[in-house]
Amino acid sequence: MLLGALGTQTDALPFWATANQYGILPESNGKMALLRAGTSFDESKTLQWRWGASLGLRDDFRGTQFIPDEVYASLRWTKLRLDAGMIRPEQMYLAADPALGPLSVTAGNCMMSGNARTMPGYTLTLEPWDIPFTKGHLQLSGRFADWSTIDKRYVQGALVHDTAIYLHAHIGSHLSFQVGLDNYSVWAGVSPAGAQPRSFPDYLRVITARPGGKTASVGDQVNSLGDHRGRELFRAEYHTSGWALSLQHDIPYDDRSGMILKNFPDGVNTICLSFKDKSRWISDIVYEYHTTMNQSGDCERRLATEAEISAKDPRLYFDEPSGQYFTIVGGGDNYCNNYEYRSGWTAFYRQIGHPLFFTRGYYETGNPSEYVCQGTWNNLLQAHHFGLSGSLFRKVPYRLVLTYSRNWGCWYDTEYRYGRGTRLEKPLEQFSAGFSAVIPLLRGALSLVPGLYYDTGEALNDGFAATFAVKYTFRKR
Repeated sequence: MLLGALGTQTDALPFWATANQYGILPESNGKMALLRAGTSFDESKTLQWRWGASLGLRDDFRGTQFIPDEVYASLRWTKLRLDAGMIRPEQMYLAADPALGPLSVTAGNCMMSGNARTMPGYTLTLEPWDIPFTKGHLQLSGRFADWSTIDKRYVQGALVHDTAIYLHAHIGSHLSFQVGLDNYSVWAGVSPAGAQPRSFPDYLRVITARPGGKTASVGDQVNSLGDHRGRELFRAEYHTSGWALSLQHDIPYDDRSGMILKNFPDGVNTICLSFKDKSRWISDIVYEYHTTMNQSGDCERRLATEAEISAKDPRLYFDEPSGQYFTIVGGGDNYCNNYEYRSGWTAFYRQIGHPLFFTRGYYETGNPSEYVCQGTWNNLLQAHHFGLSGSLFRKVPYRLVLTYSRNWGCWYDTEYRYGRGTRLEKPLEQFSAGFSAVIPLLRGALSLVPGLYYDTGEALNDGFAATFAVKYTFRKR
């Protein structure tokens, strides 16, 4: 695929021009070449394998970059699958042509959306497995994974662990439910303050969410080792031979209070109507309501102890009117930000999870090409999103996405100091739109992919952009 992008802003493209495209498209006026190759699993065999590679060359305001998008090998036996290398996360709520991307803002996962570049590592997956004696009405699935960050970060070389477990229930032949927990942990690495714990006992503390040892920071000794966050999923689906209706509540959390639902009603609420016939003028409709305004409530505090003050506990908050130090003990979950791991939940300048959490950071002194992310500045938001897909004239797949958000900032500044000034009194409003299509030629081997995108509002710069791609697919006959 060869792609060119041209917009009214020289250092950025509108939101939907790059969201949920795995962080490989140009971030500004620029161009890209992408070559992908790979195989699929052979379903006729018990022991199956596949491989894939996706390599890109991109030129934008950051310069010319070689991008290893995907390089992986996979092995599958019955319900177990092992992926090793760099592989894209799976996305849900896709357009009529999957090449156009998802209709959902988060691609169905508010913590691993496909908005950022991939990380090297391994993933061991249990595909839906029938629980004994339930006659297939109950199934279990899960994931156990470890990855490594390879981008420029505040804590360089940090590692990422993921543990997920899901329960599936099938009632009759049409109705199904899914509930699950997906926990991510950032740990190890080297920060300006020194190396973080990374021994095997520390790894066991990370995967069990236990406090750190004596070599860990004060915050990690008080809470749990590493930067933990995740999501809780509730999903219902009614499906027939011709269409399916899905309802999903995807809940983010950043600490224990969020895990026990003290942050209700925070989450991404999705309704999707999808027809099996993708040649219809309208084949898929998605509406989403996003809210992250609760975050387990306003920040709770108590008077700090002398030991906390002398140790400069990161939870300290100085109240100027009273002249006293307080310790933040709850609330203000501050999704996808962290004091120790200040780059937060990002990879290569982009949010790994919720794309509407916009990244903040700084350029290194004397080196304007080195940008270091410091989490997000707007994790307090409300948003309405509408996505539509189908095939124009039953031949040209398209995707239309419209997003309106109100952004109140977040609870803490970049050094994780609490201050009411960081939560905006008046929200910044933002509207983003995108339209793209796939025009098939030569019996689908050659495709033209045009796109138009628009941003207006206060959270992002106003701008308009157009992209155009030419894609040729070789298939083994």
